[in-house]
Order: sequence, then structure tokens, then C-alpha cells
Amino acid sequence: MTEEGLGQSERLAQTLAEHNCAATKIVSSDLPRAKQTAEILTRYLRLPVVFSPDFREVNNGDLAGMDNAVAEKQYPGLYWKSLAWEQRYPNGESPKAFYERVKTAWENLLAANRDSLILVTHGGVINIILHLLNGVPYSNKNAAYKIEAAQCVEIQIKSSTNK
Repeated sequence: MTEEGLGQSERLAQTLAEHNCAATKIVSSDLPRAKQTAEILTRYLRLPVVFSPDFREVNNGDLAGMDNAVAEKQYPGLYWKSLAWEQRYPNGESPKAFYERVKTAWENLLAANRDSLILVTHGGVINIILHLLNGVPYSNKNAAYKIEAAQCVEIQIKSSTNK
């Protein structure tokens, strides 16, 4: 994580602590940047954290960690927005597989948790969750929701018994 990212995570954790965040646990992607953010939150909020591969960003397979110029040379024109719905990155996920993974993980998280929690994840994952919550069909062709780094998106889910 960059120094800027560390600072953003620290400020977010401080703000949540100052406002007596009501969360009872943290669920986080197990990828390094999300993990670091969750660990910073844990220090401030003293909450248990569960790391889950289900909330990882899209698996872009052979392109993971590859410099953009190298990727363009080895895989010309292969971008997230250019993939067909069921077309996979080489050794990675398709938009459909990514969507289905996140949808299932989100539904399982909701079913297993009735308390307030913090989910630390990635922009693509949050985008899918917001599509699900707002009843907007998801497509990899354009992102309907702009998610900033270290952005806090509050989502309130009312159970059928709380309506």
C-alpha cells in the first residue's frame, strides 16, 4: 500500500473510532491492500477480522501484476471492458464468473450476519454489490458507480422483520 493509501486508511479508522462505529466485526478481502486496511481498522476499533477470498477483486490471471505496456504487447486489446460476458482473462475470471462469485459471497454474508459489520474490499466488488442492492443490471462494459480509494460506503439493510 502506498503512503497515501496508508494515510487514507488511518484517517478512515480514526473517523470511525471517533464516531463510535457500531460494527461488531470486519470482513475483508484477503488481498494485501484490503488486508492492510482491515488491520488498521482493527487497531483503532478493536474488532475481530475475518479474511475471505470471496471478496477479492476480479482475478485477471496472467495479467496480474503485469506492467500495462507489457500486457498491451502480450495481450493487445485485452481489457476488462473488452471481455465478452463469459470470456475469461487467460488463467483468470470472466465477468460472469466474477459477478457470480461476488453475488454469492454477498448473499451468504447477509444471510450469516444480522449485526452491523465493516466490509473491506475492492472497487469492482463494491460496484457489483451496489448493482445488486439497487436492482441495476451489471455489465463489465461500464462502471455505474465510481468508487474512490479508502472510500466508506454505508449500506443499511433492513430485514423483513425490521420493516
